[in-house]
Amino acid sequence: MRSDSGGQADPAGDDTSSESFDLESSDHGPARVFRASGEIDILSAPTLRTALLPALRSDELVVLDLSEVSFLGSSGLAVLVEARDHAQRNGHRLRLVCSSRIVLRALEATGLRELFDIADDLPAALGS
Repeated sequence: MRSDSGGQADPAGDDTSSESFDLESSDHGPARVFRASGEIDILSAPTLRTALLPALRSDELVVLDLSEVSFLGSSGLAVLVEARDHAQRNGHRLRLVCSSRIVLRALEATGLRELFDIADDLPAALGS
């Protein structure tokens, strides 16, 4: 899935960017793995949401690898919180791979880091 952001400033203060977003999906045994790259902003967050929520209904473990994400804005954070809540309601697990300081900083600055199951890399996320 590819989403191209438009580069327009949002007067409401949300994030839009000029870098594209890509999301790849693969199965690793009982887990579904999504690898996101680029910027998760107001234009690309719906693409992430559309992929994650159905997977969290059907797959017991969903791993979202954010290692190649260069920007995580408020729209992307909102999708992550919604996905986490969705997973918990369905008795499934959402695990994030966050080796990027950019993503960790966004989660820490908003006080959301403690809400998520976070792994340093994909093998650790699949092994826990």
